[in-house]
Amino acid sequence: MTSLLNNANGKMSTSYIFDKLYGTKQFTAGAELQLPRKVPMRVEPKSYFANERTFLSWMGMAITLGGVSSALVGFAGDGGSDDSSDRLISQRTIDVITCIYSPLSILIMCYALFTYEWRSKFMRTKQIGFFDDKIGPITVAGLVLMTLLVIFTVALIDYLF
Repeated sequence: MTSLLNNANGKMSTSYIFDKLYGTKQFTAGAELQLPRKVPMRVEPKSYFANERTFLSWMGMAITLGGVSSALVGFAGDGGSDDSSDRLISQRTIDVITCIYSPLSILIMCYALFTYEWRSKFMRTKQIGFFDDKIGPITVAGLVLMTLLVIFTVALIDYLF
């Protein structure tokens, strides 16, 4: 445990914290006890397919959110009437939903691309470590939950008032 501490104050080093959060990049736990490998590490072909499948899954979610956003903009036309009281949802609410969903969709696409490239580089260089991401999916799920709550609140306020 003392090797993990950065100084006498008992603070942990930043590399240890990042390795705990994102998986081991710099070292593997117990690496000093392992003998060097004579045969290079082999990455299974199914790992590449799993990486691509995960990327496509994230892209599917992002495209769905972007499609909902663009469909709302496309179908929320004026309709030729100046009276908006017959609408269930106002144009302002549709604009808020679009302004929330479009950047979220782009953010998810960027995250998917970053994760795909990061894991591909790990597999190409045959680094020893974990390929899982412990923070990204939770963050994206939290952002989606927050946007849904904001959209629900705005729509409820628009409906009631």
